[in-house]
Amino acid sequence: MEDRSQRLKRIVPQTRRGRIAAALAIACGVLALWWWGPGSGTAPGPAALVEKSQVVKREPFTSTLNVTGTIGPGNGIDITAPFDGTVKSINFAYGDLVNQGQTLVELDLSELEQSRNEAESAYLKAAQTSGDMASWTSGPEVSRARRAAETAMFQLDDTENKLRETKTLLDRGLVSRSEYDGMVQQQRSQKASLEAAREDLSTTLRRGQGPNRRLVELDLTNAQLRLAKLTAQFDGAVLHAPDDGIVVRPPPGQGNGAGSEALHVGSRVTKGQLIGTIARAGGLGVSFRLDEGDINRIKVGMPVTVTGPGFGEISLAGQIASVAGEASKDSAGGTGKASFTATARLDPLTPEQAARVKIGMTAMVIVIAYSNPSAIVVPPEAVQGAAPAATVTVRDGKTGKPVPRTVRLGLVSPTGAEILSGLKPGEEVLWSVAQPAAPASP
Repeated sequence: MEDRSQRLKRIVPQTRRGRIAAALAIACGVLALWWWGPGSGTAPGPAALVEKSQVVKREPFTSTLNVTGTIGPGNGIDITAPFDGTVKSINFAYGDLVNQGQTLVELDLSELEQSRNEAESAYLKAAQTSGDMASWTSGPEVSRARRAAETAMFQLDDTENKLRETKTLLDRGLVSRSEYDGMVQQQRSQKASLEAAREDLSTTLRRGQGPNRRLVELDLTNAQLRLAKLTAQFDGAVLHAPDDGIVVRPPPGQGNGAGSEALHVGSRVTKGQLIGTIARAGGLGVSFRLDEGDINRIKVGMPVTVTGPGFGEISLAGQIASVAGEASKDSAGGTGKASFTATARLDPLTPEQAARVKIGMTAMVIVIAYSNPSAIVVPPEAVQGAAPAATVTVRDGKTGKPVPRTVRLGLVSPTGAEILSGLKPGEEVLWSVAQPAAPASP
């Protein structure tokens, strides 16, 4: 047998040769993977031009505008406070479905009652003044002035009689001259008193005529109208739902500068303050904003299609109801572009749709800005240049060669370009598109 030292000398060289062989095999495998793998020699070749063609025919063409909006009350009825006061009770929550005639809000009547009492007091005073004016000529003031004038006249007559008697006595030397002069002075004074009394009577009579009388009549009419108005407001202290629908929260800042969040029992409302809006069932709408570049493309009455992530596969139809004529105050922002608010009114919803479409949901609005059911349409890639010098390449019917032709463009969308003139149905339009070539071999 070989001893232990000789066996070890024979095994060690074999182990080293195995390790070297294994390392060479791994290196060859890595080199093969690098050479034959996807990264080896796959530099793309130059792009190739592929010629395409299309026979012109008439087909429907539409141009649409896609915007994002919010579902809102399209056909709503505003609920406003009928007078200044405080909220006594609230019997709804925003977003609730209410029925016609349902009590929504009750207002406190204490302030209104005080205002009505003041109005009634003013009316009674005006009515009394008007009554006095109607019988003015026989009233106490005219009677007093008339009596004063009559008294002054009687006194003057009496003095003039005495003056004549005194003059007779003076001529006979029975009275002194001073006594006669005193009677003359008294006559002059009473004549002045009579003239003043007559002027006072005339002035008093004029106070019951013309503008003065008209002023009293107007005061009475105004007091009567104010009293009737305040009396009628008592019936409006309880606000009822005018129709079936959903109570929508008013925008913040309505009314007396307080948003709808401030409405609670005890809160103060002012006359005309918007408390909420009843969005009628089947009368929903969509509000959205338009860029200033698109505002002139949208007209009232244009059809729209509305979808949204909140109501799944449901697609709603409607039409443009309004387009703002003034840009929104906060539209420019950091974009530097103005935006305009527009609304679309949706067609009445089915019960299934109404159950899934909620006010405030996000809506994707597709506005059909233009529609031509029989248009000549070519792919946008087939048009070279731009209006008014746009051209397309047409195959000549006689020679079969491609020739350029000037056309008049209509609207252009990502799916096609409308040709208004320059092409006829049956002609063949040619164009080329770039198509990447196959990868080059290593």
